[in-house]
Amino acid sequence: MPIATMPTIAEPPAAPAMAWQGLRSVRLLDSLSDEKLAELAARCHWHRLESGQVLHGPYLDQRLYMLSSGSLSVSSYGVNGRELIIGMIMAGRFFGPMAPPECGSQLTVEVQAVESSLVASLSKEELEALIVSDVQVVRAVIEHLVELSSKLARRVVNMGTLSVRGRLHAQLLEQAEHVGVDGDQALLSPAPRQNDLARMLGTSREEVAREMSRLTRLGLLRREGRNLRICHVDGLRVLLEEAR
Repeated sequence: MPIATMPTIAEPPAAPAMAWQGLRSVRLLDSLSDEKLAELAARCHWHRLESGQVLHGPYLDQRLYMLSSGSLSVSSYGVNGRELIIGMIMAGRFFGPMAPPECGSQLTVEVQAVESSLVASLSKEELEALIVSDVQVVRAVIEHLVELSSKLARRVVNMGTLSVRGRLHAQLLEQAEHVGVDGDQALLSPAPRQNDLARMLGTSREEVAREMSRLTRLGLLRREGRNLRICHVDGLRVLLEEAR
């Protein structure tokens, strides 16, 4: 990626006021009392990012990162410089070292803010102490790894067996399920950016734009300001099944 277009790197600020309340949304810490959560927040490093800023450290150091608010993308680059978004991290999720550092040495990833975001990070020693002290934390880590493995396996299958059109349908359905389906509809707020969808699907923005326009003409999608409404989730599922 050309140096001129590289996003800035976020520096960790001091802990924000009442930081522990932001950690309450992190599933890993569900079992902690408010008092323990406040103590943990004081031991964290805090990273405030604006849209486009890169978070330096995840998957390179041995710290655990927790997203208090906002959203992040995790990307990697091929030898030709083409970017592929490996996944998205939403508020309440945690990420970072889940294996010895040598296991990831062949893959370089970049974590970038999609919107204004606040991230807390915890040292390896603090993480180990937390895991030893609370079995519920161990259970949350295991559940996270199982969920992550399932998502990655599904994505590998989709990338290898579906056309770009089918992969887009699958991605829109996954986002619909994440926000919740109500009466065969789902509101994606804000609407996913076509550039981001293209980088997630390993295709061009033009291909994504053409298929989004087709789905809109079919009555399956509708723009509502900055949001995107999936008007018929079941209809999108039918198209995906036809593509398999």
